[in-house]
Amino acid sequence: VQICLYMSCDCPSTVVYEMEGDPITNGKLLLEHWINHEDRVVPILIRRILKERGDVNLKGKWYTKFFAFWGTINSQLNCFGKLYQPVAFQHSLQTDPGTTLLAGGNEVHAGPPTVGPRMFAFAIGIPKEGDDDDDREEHDDNDGEVQYSPVLLHIDFCALLFSILDNEYSKGPEEMVREAKCFLLNILIALLKDYPMREYLLQISEDRSDLLKWLDNVLTSLDHDGIVCKLVNQAADSKELFYSPDVVKRLSKRKKKR
Repeated sequence: VQICLYMSCDCPSTVVYEMEGDPITNGKLLLEHWINHEDRVVPILIRRILKERGDVNLKGKWYTKFFAFWGTINSQLNCFGKLYQPVAFQHSLQTDPGTTLLAGGNEVHAGPPTVGPRMFAFAIGIPKEGDDDDDREEHDDNDGEVQYSPVLLHIDFCALLFSILDNEYSKGPEEMVREAKCFLLNILIALLKDYPMREYLLQISEDRSDLLKWLDNVLTSLDHDGIVCKLVNQAADSKELFYSPDVVKRLSKRKKKR
């Protein structure tokens, strides 16, 4: 449970979003969502990964262990998959000091647009062992501390799937791998158009400066399809932009040995 006690006058509350459509809780449902809502055909390799690799533990391979805290693709989507759903409507209110907002631990939420200061106390309520089994099962999937926005979730998803594509499907036709990467990148472009704010870039570590620069260039060029297309091609060809820091470091060492 998310608990927010507002302490300043005329303080806009946290915005809680109601998502549209059936919940996306695993790779197969995300695939179904993309099939039904994306203008582009979902590439074969993306279909395979979402169908066959959803329950594979990510700590088992060097190129996926950075995301071991996810557990599996399916467990991550069970917690955060709703971020891929469109927003149906949003709930917010103007609060007085002492107002307390309670929201489900897995509800999509965000800070409200405001120009004035907001003072509040925030806490997370976690079920104790012995509480209702369903509550404990939900807690097992969400530790309450990990926060994602749609854009940041998909950036991490790209980093994971790019490594899987390179290491598990590289023996196949190269154009199939590239097609899968371009598909993921174009979904990211659509998310950036829906959420064209630079604030979330602050949550990306500074050691990924090339990625930050790329994202900034995309946000600056969203109205210029030709430039965006070039940036997508650049990212699809890069061996650094959409990879986790440990993978980039390992690939860099390989280059030096050559």
